[in-house]
Amino acid sequence: MHDPIVTFERVTKSYDGRTLVVEALDLTLARGEFLTLLGPSGSGKTTTLMMLAGFEDPTSGTITLDGKRLNHVPAHRRGIGMVFQNYALFPHMTVAENLVFPLEMHGVPKAEIEPKVKRALDMVRLPQLRDRKPGQLSGGQQQRVAVARALVYGPKLVLMDEPLGALDKQLREELQLEIKHLHDELGVTIVYVTHDQSEALTMSDRIAVFHQGRVQQLATPADLYERPANAFVASFIGENNRFDGTLVGRDGANCRVRLPDGSEIAATIEADLAPGAAVAVSIRPERVAVGAQAQRDNRFVGDLREVIYLGDHCKLRLAVAGNESFVVKVAAGDAATTLDRGSALAVAWDAAACRALPPLA
Repeated sequence: MHDPIVTFERVTKSYDGRTLVVEALDLTLARGEFLTLLGPSGSGKTTTLMMLAGFEDPTSGTITLDGKRLNHVPAHRRGIGMVFQNYALFPHMTVAENLVFPLEMHGVPKAEIEPKVKRALDMVRLPQLRDRKPGQLSGGQQQRVAVARALVYGPKLVLMDEPLGALDKQLREELQLEIKHLHDELGVTIVYVTHDQSEALTMSDRIAVFHQGRVQQLATPADLYERPANAFVASFIGENNRFDGTLVGRDGANCRVRLPDGSEIAATIEADLAPGAAVAVSIRPERVAVGAQAQRDNRFVGDLREVIYLGDHCKLRLAVAGNESFVVKVAAGDAATTLDRGSALAVAWDAAACRALPPLA
């Protein structure tokens, strides 16, 4: 990788000596990159961040920052900025004093402190609130101050642990873009932890998807969505319709999968699997055509179970080939949305739009 800044080499973490919370992690982060660690609760993503921050020690393996081994280096000596979900601001200090504190801790000369504080507050658009205390700020304002504090002394690396999780949806989406724009403007390297896949897709250069202590796939948002490595990634990134079946034939990237009811699906495949292997077929709801448009490689007739109105589009839930919760996204005015529950509805999709995947890495 060009200009790596952080490396994890065979890093494991266990709290009880038996269960591995993080298992044999190899990960390299490029300078200036925005990398998101994404996964469900207990997947190992936060533990990985805490080991990089210095709040946890790896059980084995090596973590390096700019070529220097971090194992056993205290958190306060790593020169890493940190943003927490609960803000962790000093309640007895003003906004400006909260920003002065890390500058003094890092030995910044007094003459440079005020210009750095002013620049940091300007970056997050809060210069007018410098004399207020955290208790006088909204949640969004407090989070902006927390971001400013993490950036104020110019760290080479900033870690963010679910920093927007406590905010409402609209504010969360606004701050996602603000943080991404700050990253683009400053060129700082960011490692960001979240369980929110839409947040990860919006903000990241690359995403590491964690499950059961292992990285299932590390790729760009587009690659994760369009070319998931396995069924877990396909289901965790975006919405997904899944059929479990058996690979019965393949010709390069083209394959056929037989479902338990005997029907077959034409799909694409990249995994090194031979006929007879168990696979999961993934098809995104927006790639499925319905009704008169349903003239594709794969064509089934589904039983309409539910129409869900979502404003700019509708979701149709159907029973299709043994999948009782097959979802299709259609425009709000589509004719299919006027059908009665229990109506038969043709659904179809191209082989190129669905993938046969190994169940798990």
